[in-house]
Amino acid sequence: MGSSGAHLEVWLLTAIEAALAGGAVLRTHWPMSRQVQEKGFRDWVTSADLAAQEAILAVIRRHSPEHRILAEEEGRSVAEVEQGIVWVVDPLDGTTNFARRFPCFSVSVGLLVDGEPVVGAIYDPLKDMLFTAARGRGAFLNGKPIRASETERLEQALIGLDWGHRNETREQILGWLSRLAVRCQTVRSIGSAALGMVYVAAGWLDLYFHFALQPWDVAAAAVIVREAGGALYQPDGAPWSFQSSAAVVSNGRLERAVWAAMGR
Repeated sequence: MGSSGAHLEVWLLTAIEAALAGGAVLRTHWPMSRQVQEKGFRDWVTSADLAAQEAILAVIRRHSPEHRILAEEEGRSVAEVEQGIVWVVDPLDGTTNFARRFPCFSVSVGLLVDGEPVVGAIYDPLKDMLFTAARGRGAFLNGKPIRASETERLEQALIGLDWGHRNETREQILGWLSRLAVRCQTVRSIGSAALGMVYVAAGWLDLYFHFALQPWDVAAAAVIVREAGGALYQPDGAPWSFQSSAAVVSNGRLERAVWAAMGR
């Protein structure tokens, strides 16, 4: 099955239904006590992650039983995203925030065709904000079009970032931060990579960077950012791809100033 306009519309509706289903589960779990397990260094999973994933996958399997699924809490290989049609799911992006009751997290449901993002839905269930896009059809927030900002000068830029789990990654982030923070307007750490990226799409942030991403962090956000006029790069300035775990997400106008600040 190709990625024609008709297919994209059907897939987008599925992504939206799945993201809303996962968000409904997270809203239900939000006031409840937390059951948190450590699955790695500075890496947590909660009962809400698992319950939301179950709800999301049930929607996808009902509508697209023939498609493969790569989900964060399912343990399948990330190599599976490179060929064919693959749903890529993060049931709770911002688990640490959720576990600590910091109200900033999201559900991310994306669809890739041969490794390229074509459909994305990202839902913030506490704020009831649904970011959506299908390739070639624009980006939307709750059904209204969104566009990346027109900021070109670093001193006017609002920059977002997230830290990653490993100390080596945090040192790399600090290197970027030491050069950019003294030149930009201000900096925010988000705690949900998917939200950080779509905040660029909405024009709320001008730049966002994260150097420890997994496919489920960025599959949906990539198409939303691009459809809003933004762009994704690797830290060396090369175009971003799923082979890179690091992404610099720009409004599409700020890159020259960023690369100059980083000595590129």
